Amino acid sequence: MFQQFLQIGKRMMAETEVHRVLTAAIDGAVELSGAERGMIILFGKDGETLFETARNLEREEIDHPEFEVSRTIIDKAKTEGTPVCLRNALEDPALRQSSSAARLKLLSVICLPLRYEDKIFGVVYLDNRTVRGIFAAESFAFMQEFADFISLAAHRALEQKCLRNHVNALEGELRGKYKFEAIIGHHPKMVAILKLVAQVADTDATVLIQGESGTGKELIAQALHYNSRRRNQPFVPINCAALPENLIESELFGHVRGAFTGAFKDHAGCFESAEGGTIFLDEVNDMPLPLQLKLLRVLQTGEFTRLGDTELRHCNVRVVAATSMNLSELVAQKKFREELLYRLKVIELTLPPLRERGEDILLLAQHFLQQFRQKHGKIDLHLSEEAEGALLLHAFPGNVRELENLIHRAVVTAEGETLAAFDLPMPPAHSITSPPEKWSSFHVAKQHVVETFERQYLTDCLRLAKGNITQAAKLADLHVTNLYHKLHQYGIDPAAFKP
Repeated sequence: MFQQFLQIGKRMMAETEVHRVLTAAIDGAVELSGAERGMIILFGKDGETLFETARNLEREEIDHPEFEVSRTIIDKAKTEGTPVCLRNALEDPALRQSSSAARLKLLSVICLPLRYEDKIFGVVYLDNRTVRGIFAAESFAFMQEFADFISLAAHRALEQKCLRNHVNALEGELRGKYKFEAIIGHHPKMVAILKLVAQVADTDATVLIQGESGTGKELIAQALHYNSRRRNQPFVPINCAALPENLIESELFGHVRGAFTGAFKDHAGCFESAEGGTIFLDEVNDMPLPLQLKLLRVLQTGEFTRLGDTELRHCNVRVVAATSMNLSELVAQKKFREELLYRLKVIELTLPPLRERGEDILLLAQHFLQQFRQKHGKIDLHLSEEAEGALLLHAFPGNVRELENLIHRAVVTAEGETLAAFDLPMPPAHSITSPPEKWSSFHVAKQHVVETFERQYLTDCLRLAKGNITQAAKLADLHVTNLYHKLHQYGIDPAAFKP
């Protein structure tokens, strides 16, 4: 029996998927115990019974296993936390009121709790309807030990399943966060940029992103990565301005033991860490001139050496760089290598500052408001007209990052349900003198933004609902009649979104 146990254990441990682990376990339990049938039943978070696997002696699946067991026996093992062993279930006093025992003609039955850290999460149920007392004392004791082994294997498989689900959820969240539709921007310049990003995302072309601080350069870099074939490989960001000149080479390319004082062991740099993926070099303008030459070689040949080493290493990494400076001016000042600039800007993206994206300001403000009011439990919080007007007239030198922080602070400190203009502390020196030229008044500006937002929002709802009006109305929290009115107002045809 011990050799059988070892073989069964090997089969179980070779599997990682929950159902396959438990199927191997129940086949083994039936084989070792002399049972006619076996089942493994797990208990859900809400107390429900989940028949994970049910098999007979011929290793065939049992149809409708929920009708092939005694619930009384399962409940006893679950509530008392002790194994149940019956020589003849039909004669057991506790089962005289059980219709299932008589209907199934149960004789020998054992039910063994599965537990982890004193918590019962399921049972092993075995029976034989032809032989009384088939589970002898020695066999019963052995099966209790085997149930402990099943508990460990099942818990390991369940944990791995939870981990896989968590990883899949995170990957889905990342894909959702960085999909092009999630990047808010209806200004023509942003629309053109996002169109170009979509075109080049799945290539290996080097990209240079230019724009003021806070315009969303890293967000665009992440969108390039997570919408490319490299999405399942690392995205490694590094801020060249944040590292001392004497450390940046080691951080990017690694070093070998003894390369400098304190280098006690070999160290892989960011280019090795990003293998197969994307490296994002923010503020690339701050890279020292000697190191620019080393970066140029990586872009030309994919080769580099660690600091203090002569061994040539190869990497397969896509480079996306960003800068808030005018690199052409730095080239003229001999502070940036011209040949590196040309290598970096195979694809060149210039992000406009927020002050030039008037129609995006309130869209972004509403996005951040929804995000932070949910985070801080202030669901009913909304912007007043005066607050919206103040946002439209602010120059936002800190761009989108400044707007995000401004809304976050306002939500945290808000005391009522309405955010007024005075809840948004913006320095007067950073206000523009008049609205953008194409907006003759605040109300015209607001109407334009609201209409743009509503049209895009309703389009997104219909896309998610695949053209189903009822489902789209639920997503938008609108009455179906109101939704129809809005769709008619904007000339949106629900049929266009049906698969």
